[in-house]
Amino acid sequence: MMLLATLTWWYTTGWAGLAGRIGHRVDRVMESFSVTLLLGSLFDPFRQIDAGRTTGGSFDAQLQAFGNRLFSRLFGAVVRTLFILIGIFVAMLTAMVGLLQLLVWPFVPFLPLAGIVLAVTGVRL
Repeated sequence: MMLLATLTWWYTTGWAGLAGRIGHRVDRVMESFSVTLLLGSLFDPFRQIDAGRTTGGSFDAQLQAFGNRLFSRLFGAVVRTLFILIGIFVAMLTAMVGLLQLLVWPFVPFLPLAGIVLAVTGVRL
């Protein structure tokens, strides 16, 4: 009776729980790389030091400030895009490993039986 209850759990609740944990793992990876936050701030300035707005001053100073802000935004977009792509790659890798876990899950209860059969037949690794 306990064996039947264990197998019932394995192929229903256990399998669904594994799928939920895999989804949670992918969500944590996306959160670790802050992909949604980086997408929202893709063209925000990146660590500006002295590229503040100039309200008054010469045309050269205003042009230099504009160039600094433009460079800062472009550099920020490149860095954020790189981290977004890395985060998506790691999330896809995590999802693929999870899919492999989901595919192997139904066969795990039979591994001890397969081990016994292989040992009796004399197969060695």
